[in-house]
Amino acid sequence: MNLVRTRQGNYSLRVACSDGSEKIFHSLYDPVGEASGMIEAFPFGGRGMIVVLGLGLGYHLEELRRRYPDADLVVVEASREIRDLCREHGKWTGPSDKLRLVVGATPADAIEEISRLHLKAGLPPLAVFSLASETSAFPGYYGPVRDALDRTVSFRLWERLRYPKFRAERLTVALFDFGYFLTEEIARALQALGHTVVRVRGRKDESCGAVLGRAVETIASDRPDFFLTVNHFGFDEGGALAELFRSIEMPAAVWYVDSPDLVVKAFPKNASPYCFVFVWDESYAKSLKGVGFGNVAYLPLAADETVFRPRAMSSAEKRRIGSDIGFVGNSMVVPARERLLEVDRTLRPAVERTAQRLGSARDLTYREAAAAALHDDERAAFDALSPREKSVFEAAVLWRATLLYRLVRLRALEEFRPFVRGDAGWKGLLNGKFRLGPQLAYYGELPDFYNACKVNFNATSVQMGTAVNQRVFDVPACGAFLLTDLQPSLEELFEVGDEVIAYNDIDEIDDLARFYLRNDAAREAVAAKGRSRVLREHTYRHRIGTIVRRLRELYG
Repeated sequence: MNLVRTRQGNYSLRVACSDGSEKIFHSLYDPVGEASGMIEAFPFGGRGMIVVLGLGLGYHLEELRRRYPDADLVVVEASREIRDLCREHGKWTGPSDKLRLVVGATPADAIEEISRLHLKAGLPPLAVFSLASETSAFPGYYGPVRDALDRTVSFRLWERLRYPKFRAERLTVALFDFGYFLTEEIARALQALGHTVVRVRGRKDESCGAVLGRAVETIASDRPDFFLTVNHFGFDEGGALAELFRSIEMPAAVWYVDSPDLVVKAFPKNASPYCFVFVWDESYAKSLKGVGFGNVAYLPLAADETVFRPRAMSSAEKRRIGSDIGFVGNSMVVPARERLLEVDRTLRPAVERTAQRLGSARDLTYREAAAAALHDDERAAFDALSPREKSVFEAAVLWRATLLYRLVRLRALEEFRPFVRGDAGWKGLLNGKFRLGPQLAYYGELPDFYNACKVNFNATSVQMGTAVNQRVFDVPACGAFLLTDLQPSLEELFEVGDEVIAYNDIDEIDDLARFYLRNDAAREAVAAKGRSRVLREHTYRHRIGTIVRRLRELYG
């Protein structure tokens, strides 16, 4: 390509096309006057976003900025060489808050960047201006971009994605489905309550653009009343999806059933007034509000009574499947080791000390345990960690503390030869007095195991500061007996001593286990009352009903 001096003393550009011909990008007489005429004929109302295809030497761009100072401009340029020539010899004032340049990207990447900027701007009306001399010179590049933009403009996407919500009693709910175990329970509960479920499927390793695209398609085609997800699945680190939902006033409900501190502190851009966060552990509400989430509510776990229910089993089947005392859970050996390897070597001893404190004293918070465990020479290194690195440190502590906590409590049951079902990590932790078995399939084998054990033992993960875990609901739902640790929220959910039995100290474990193994009538009475309480108050229909009600109150 070559610069050509015009009669007005400025420059035009001669470019060799892909078909071997040559094109002149601007008038050889008066490029500025030519640009003025082109923009005069360009139909634009003055508000919204203009996508400019082809930078050339910038004459048309300067005129667009002069005439429409309030418009957002996104310029797509295939060639970095043309961009450089424009900087040196053309009308170039540089990017600004109102001007973004997309240079040298593939057509697909250019479209994704335009979509991101369009969302960030709030999906305003979109217009496309093409520098015809340049786009016709490179049709293989600009053609696909133009086609995609034409579809967007003709669909008037920004209007189709905005519509009234919660007008009907029966709602349409878009459910992010990343294969997480709770997804099926949520879908069944929504359908049981009479709502329509539309799944937006995704994978953890997918790009933000892929998930965002499916979300937009779902909104345009199914017009959901709100989106629902677990643990912020579907949302991206950069906050693009949250920005979309904010711009089109689309409510989203996020139900955390794991520590939100390990997610949202690294992704603070997801905070939005259109996001209602539910936490299974009330102790996390304060930290979520500190990150910027204004709508936070406590919502404990629950049971799916269609899966976890009493099963008629023979004595021989119970002996084969279960045991007097059964425990189901991960040893946390592998997660603890993997997270520890991601922590800076100088801070790994601090992980162990913090885990020791947290695993032996459940009344401590993670922050309190870490503050007490860090040595003076470690504090500067810890304070210098990024939010993501601090989340990794916290995860390493929580998984290691859970390992220590569970191990000590299981060993208190050694004389009863418990049947422990879980990962292979238990083999290196427990002696031969424990019967070990592989993990159980959650929907098929686990209910049978609960039904087959006289006493189902539970030791809650340390990441749950006040909450109870899944077993506290699933075991009673089976009409089976539960012996669990006394978490602060347990007494809000059950009558402790009547519907579930809880230990507050390690020394109580063996005495309680022995008493209920010897007293069948007492054990069966507790189990029956626990099941009644679950069916009355603690199914997923109850929880999803709460989510729907709260969102309707806030966004309806």
